[in-house]
Amino acid sequence: MPVARAPEDAGDHARGGRRIVRPLALVGVLAAIAIVAATGLVTGPAGPRGDASGPPGASAAASGAHDASPAVPGASAAAPPRTVADGLIAVVDANGALTTMDERGGSVVSYAVPGVAFGFPTWSPDGSRIAAVGTTAVDTSIYVFTVRPGDPGGGTRPVVIYRSPNRPPFYLYWTPDSRQVAFLATESAALSLRLAPADGSAPIDGSAPGAVIRRGAPLYFDWEGVDRLLLHVGTGPSAFVGEVGVDGSPAAAAVAGTGDFRAASASHDDRYVAYVRSTTPSTGEIVVAARDGAGQHGTQVFGPVAFVFDPAGDTLAMIGAATPGAASSGFPMGPLRLIDPRTGAARTLVEGFVVAFFWSPDGRTIAALRLARPGDQTAGVFPALTAAERARPVAAATPPPGAEVRLAFIDVGTGEVRSERVVQPAATLVGQVLPYFDQYALSHRFWSPDSASIVLPLVDETGRTKIMVVPADGTDSRSLAAGESAFWSP
Repeated sequence: MPVARAPEDAGDHARGGRRIVRPLALVGVLAAIAIVAATGLVTGPAGPRGDASGPPGASAAASGAHDASPAVPGASAAAPPRTVADGLIAVVDANGALTTMDERGGSVVSYAVPGVAFGFPTWSPDGSRIAAVGTTAVDTSIYVFTVRPGDPGGGTRPVVIYRSPNRPPFYLYWTPDSRQVAFLATESAALSLRLAPADGSAPIDGSAPGAVIRRGAPLYFDWEGVDRLLLHVGTGPSAFVGEVGVDGSPAAAAVAGTGDFRAASASHDDRYVAYVRSTTPSTGEIVVAARDGAGQHGTQVFGPVAFVFDPAGDTLAMIGAATPGAASSGFPMGPLRLIDPRTGAARTLVEGFVVAFFWSPDGRTIAALRLARPGDQTAGVFPALTAAERARPVAAATPPPGAEVRLAFIDVGTGEVRSERVVQPAATLVGQVLPYFDQYALSHRFWSPDSASIVLPLVDETGRTKIMVVPADGTDSRSLAAGESAFWSP
């Protein structure tokens, strides 16, 4: 459950990028994360952000993309098709123009709107529509586009489902039935979790009865069916973790004594939930239990942790420090471990310092971003990261020799590394996605529907941010287009 903006802080622009060949200094990575996260904590809760990617008033037309007709505030969209072609990728470029394309960079369809810069695009679960936050010189809105594969003009005009000059939305998460969009908006004193119908049938100023589900900061959430959510709101003794209905009323008993984590998570079949319960100020345990609280199993953790359920099963993957005193960066990092919710048994899948991971749709592979030095996967990394956290921007100018970020594809069943390569994340991906990847993993799709490849914005050998398709089998990556963020359709 995001905190402030990009799902975390209010006001951050959602973009991302990475490099696929040159090694990336670990200090630079953490320095970027620390700066963005610190900003978000001041402006609002910390969590994934989906706000506009591009300066207010930036014209999408500047990118040269075909302009779509202006959006119709509150107008009802034409009935969307039931499905779209497999393998479409929604891309936002440096000017905030939105397009879709196939995994080879072909069949490009523009959804650009003049004068609007879009942030992270979010596909509906049925793949028929895309929602995105768009920013102009005067306000911030949520646009919903009906996807029309093969139509160069982008098909019908987008529908505006929310617009505000002073309560900007920044993170979007569709309901499981693809009929509504839940989103976080930044308000003067906290964040608000809101809900709007995707057809634009409610007032776009957010004044409809029941439009606000909850207020607080930080704020993270996961859907448990279409009628209830699992929330994590606030920090410390006053924090709330529990199920609520779409009207914000409690749907089950709240969890007591929450610990250091961000997004609580529910398994895809809603049988299990996971959260962190504190035991001391510096330690806690990840609790995996049935939704009714029965059969609780705890795994001890030290410092911040992040976790996500297998999208095709019930296994929980998590990262965080495995020993006392190893967690001083303020961000979850550490070995990647798997927890069986039935027995509580845990096994380590990846040693060292994993900073983010993404399950494949079939649950058989995990793509993990880990920090390492050539020939040494575990030693010497954390001190460099700690130095970066303390030095902030200065550290980026003096990277430790040989420091790397590696993207590894791990077979969940055997623990074998299917392939691994050095990558270089660009600033936006590092600052807006990686610190809150566990929340983004619930709402945005990095993997192809067939679980063969992942799409990431990477910085190439020339220093330019490109949208790259990276196959899990170790074959060559493909550059699709210049861009700042990209997400696959279901």
